Amino acid sequence: ASASFVYETPLIEQGTILLGGTKMEFGFALRQQFFHKSVMLLLHHDDTFTKGIILNRPSALEVDGWRAWCGHGQVAEGGIFVGEERKTGQLEINALHSLAGAEADKVSTRVIKGVSYTSLENAKALVAAGVAEKSDFWVCVGYSGWAPGQLASEVETRDSWYLASADSGTLLTELLREARELPPPGDTAITADSGINTWSNLMRGIGREDDVLQSEGTLEDRMLQEWVRVHLLPKTSKPTPATPPPQVKVGTVLLTTVSPASKMPADRILIHDQFLHKAVLVVLAEDGPDGKLSACILNRPTADVFRFNLPGDPQRRVPFCGNLKLGGQLWLHHRPDLGGVALGDSGLLILPADEVVEKCKTNQATAEDFFFVGGVVQFGRSEIAGMLAAGEVKCVTPGSQLSGLWPRVWSLTTDDGSSISDGTEVWWLTSQCGAGDNLSASDPSDLADEALAEWLKYFAGR
Repeated sequence: ASASFVYETPLIEQGTILLGGTKMEFGFALRQQFFHKSVMLLLHHDDTFTKGIILNRPSALEVDGWRAWCGHGQVAEGGIFVGEERKTGQLEINALHSLAGAEADKVSTRVIKGVSYTSLENAKALVAAGVAEKSDFWVCVGYSGWAPGQLASEVETRDSWYLASADSGTLLTELLREARELPPPGDTAITADSGINTWSNLMRGIGREDDVLQSEGTLEDRMLQEWVRVHLLPKTSKPTPATPPPQVKVGTVLLTTVSPASKMPADRILIHDQFLHKAVLVVLAEDGPDGKLSACILNRPTADVFRFNLPGDPQRRVPFCGNLKLGGQLWLHHRPDLGGVALGDSGLLILPADEVVEKCKTNQATAEDFFFVGGVVQFGRSEIAGMLAAGEVKCVTPGSQLSGLWPRVWSLTTDDGSSISDGTEVWWLTSQCGAGDNLSASDPSDLADEALAEWLKYFAGR
């Protein structure tokens, strides 16, 4: 151990260690949390391509009976961690090891002295031949890839990484420590390791103690731990509700909230779509009995504005309605006298763009009467049923109380120079619809609230 070393280096080359940075303007709290405080080993680097794998993300999942380490949380992981809908690229598995001998050398690629990698199939063959044990391998699923010059740009202009050089003894000591601290794969009591301790140890090794101390307990740290919980542990089944969830159809108004049991929003909302936390939505379309539901968010105003080509140039704040853009224009209003297509019993109606213009030009309506929908979010039917059953989504009772709230919702997009609302007051008022005089406070959701505030800062200009 006394001969082990790790030091900071300016070189990007095969065998370089990348240590995730902590000073980027836009960190990994909201996206790709698996990169936060990651320890990356470059397996390959030349003028055409750079490839690396994350070393400090062990999972509680298995691949053919071998513990899977998360080499990347999205690319080439085959859906093992993030599921079929979010996977990118073909599955690639690299089995890291420190074996010496002709049999291992023949089927392996050396990274640095004492550290090589091979395929899972070759690792199985070496074990079957009696020249290795399963415990000799770290089975890393997925990889990171960089185009020419891309990694250098991330290092030099975005402070995304610290570069380090380490010997095999240092690396393997950390990997062995992580492996020893984990219960066997499949153990229902397991809590996966976020890998922050490994990152901290190596950062201290290159003299970055201050960065370690200053970044402890940040939002990024806590969001990484939630990412690990969601993606690197065995999936748990949601309980079957005693009564069927309410029917969701066109015009249903939905309210996202936190589960009474976990005090957390749905995993999708916390990890991927923070804009859905404390959201008020209305379902606009349904694609068949087993298809997806398209809904728009109504309480996420942004700093952007659009102007109407009308006398006085009235303008409104652009609402963020969803991450999937619509091809055309969709306008909502809540005045029955203006006509249009009713959205179920929500009290909202759709009016074509040309009729919106005509109503305004003939002084039958003003710009304040309309709500512009530029995007939607989609839910699978089984997904929304599961969220309803878990209490992560609620259907809002239609009626006069809900209809009476629409002017308040519409006012969120008024551009009067005031600060931009986060929409949570309207969300709470909507949550009281149907409650009568029995008003209730919302369950605490500090982490999700903080993540929403971060999203609003970067994407809504709040």
